[in-house]
Amino acid sequence: MDIKEKSTKHLQNRLVQLHSKYLELFPFMRGSIVQIGMTQKRPHYSLNIKGKTKIISLGKGKETVAKKWIENYKNLQEIIEEVTMINIELIRRMDFPIENST
Repeated sequence: MDIKEKSTKHLQNRLVQLHSKYLELFPFMRGSIVQIGMTQKRPHYSLNIKGKTKIISLGKGKETVAKKWIENYKNLQEIIEEVTMINIELIRRMDFPIENST
């Protein structure tokens, strides 16, 4: 989508759509699933926080949930990027500063 070619109303409507998609992405979490083990690989959740890696063991049921939440996080990042690009364009189009806008 070339944002600059879209009307302001279209961009505002797209923000409403993205907001709805965002609400569907709960819960989410950052990180990855890694397989650890010498002879029998087992799933673990791995997350780097402030330069330190946190790892927890997952069973089969937990692995499925963790994968879904990680996928939700990746989709959330895509939404954030699109919202950012739309908001940049909307700000560029403003003729005057708006105070206390959310």
